[in-house]
Amino acid sequence: MKRWLAIAATTLALASPAQADCGNMGEWLGSACSYLGKIADEGSWDAYVTGYTWHDPSTWTDEKLAELNDKAWGGGLGKHLVDENGNHDMLYGMIFSDSHKDPELMLGYAKIWFWPSHNVVSVGAGYTVGLTSRQDIINGIPFPYILPVVSLRVWRASVMGTFIPSLSSGLNSGNVGFVFGRYEF
Repeated sequence: MKRWLAIAATTLALASPAQADCGNMGEWLGSACSYLGKIADEGSWDAYVTGYTWHDPSTWTDEKLAELNDKAWGGGLGKHLVDENGNHDMLYGMIFSDSHKDPELMLGYAKIWFWPSHNVVSVGAGYTVGLTSRQDIINGIPFPYILPVVSLRVWRASVMGTFIPSLSSGLNSGNVGFVFGRYEF
């Protein structure tokens, strides 16, 4: 876990075009690598605070629900760039208490489109992709995710959320909502 914390702490600092070698990745991956470097290099800082996890009662037994943690306390840092239309591209790293009260690490990229884009109050929707590490899934080995993201933004503060769908039809395996906050510096 300490290794992943070190990676999370240095990812944003090291992912700049001057430091990343994106030229040997091919056209598509090289372009994506360069853009992520631009976010890390030129973006404004964000702070994240995590806080609540909702477990869909129709997909969990009462016994299991009683064991699960809904207080996903934690936080993280990130950077974002705002495009000409007011939409956000973000890099972030977060660590928080998962459903079993173990630390979960997330490193990712998110794209959110806002409506109305340049107002003080706006709503947003988009997606996030990245890597996460949980002790209860493949013994903490990082694995990829792609999830929807929604946001309600007032000035520089946002309440954000995502939904992790069940990947099986059995009980005790998913349909989880995750709510967190973001502040743009």
